Amino acid sequence: QRYVIFSQRKDAMNSDKIFQYSIDFLNEIIESLIPLKILKKSNPKNSDFDNKIKGILGKNFLESDLKKLNECSDKELREILNIKFKESRDERIKLLGEEQAKDIEKRIFLQSIDINWKSHIQYLEQLRQVKGLRSYGQRDPLVEYKKEAFYLFENLLNKLKLDFITILINLKVVETPQIKKEENKPNKIDPKNFGKKMNRNE
Repeated sequence: QRYVIFSQRKDAMNSDKIFQYSIDFLNEIIESLIPLKILKKSNPKNSDFDNKIKGILGKNFLESDLKKLNECSDKELREILNIKFKESRDERIKLLGEEQAKDIEKRIFLQSIDINWKSHIQYLEQLRQVKGLRSYGQRDPLVEYKKEAFYLFENLLNKLKLDFITILINLKVVETPQIKKEENKPNKIDPKNFGKKMNRNE
């Protein structure tokens, strides 16, 4: 698991194709949404698709979007989410330039890896501490530990991609107006304080 994570981290650091990373992750996430959308059609009370869409779109989410995404075809779902993602990225490129936009995506990806990997290590440590309890259920604790560790690692990889895409689709770069620095002017002294003896803490 460490090898997989650190290889991915190293590749991202040394790659100038960070835009392709996020496009690939986005498409993986969209493909995982399609079965949830199908499930929603067969069971309207199921809210997994709605919740995941709301989580991804964040502040870009509109109720009208949700209705449209529920009713559209799989192909249209892919197109709509790809367009929303592209609009967010193009806005950053327009303001910052392509190289700086790439650098921002790379930094976010590396931070996402680091945060999720630290959490994963903590989960594994907790799992290791309680694995002895499995023996009471007549199951091999080591086998159970490996199974659960693998399941946690799959979740880690999925969460890493989802966090990365969610941040990028909601990230807005705001231009702040340049404020002219005022020339250093000496502070004015109130005339009534001339010649007045000041206390130590005044």
